[in-house]
Amino acid sequence: MLDGRRLLASKAALDYRAEVTNSILDEPQPRTRPAGVRVIAIICFALAAYLIVNAALIIAGVVSLASGAYIVGEFSTMGPILYFLVAIVLFGLGFALLKGWSLARRLAIIAAALLLATAVIPVSAAVIYGNIPAMIIHGAKIIAAIIAVRYMLLPDVVDYFSVRISR
Repeated sequence: MLDGRRLLASKAALDYRAEVTNSILDEPQPRTRPAGVRVIAIICFALAAYLIVNAALIIAGVVSLASGAYIVGEFSTMGPILYFLVAIVLFGLGFALLKGWSLARRLAIIAAALLLATAVIPVSAAVIYGNIPAMIIHGAKIIAAIIAVRYMLLPDVVDYFSVRISR
């Protein structure tokens, strides 16, 4: 009877060791967020904060509607409500990027494409009028948008956003 209990206890100990050993070896490593994703999210938060402050200043009558045209493009004439809406979208995008939600990468690519689209007309006008500072400013916006799209298409970034998060 004592030998049966020992045998059962040793079998349970072996099963436990096998289970613990397998679970340690088979556990997936925690996802590591690519560094550029954090940078893009922080830029989204900074732009959202800028747009909120800018909208508040527009409502107070301190600055003109054109003060945020660098970010919202020609849509700046739609008023401070647009500034608040874009700020909310940018804040949500930054949050989703930090959380690693799978849709966030696609939305970031779309946002960068929209940024690129809002820069085409001003850079074209700057080239026509020979306005070098405007060429540099709006050209930088085009370059930043292309870098963001290219970064979001890198295999490591795609893998980071394609992993399913189990809760």
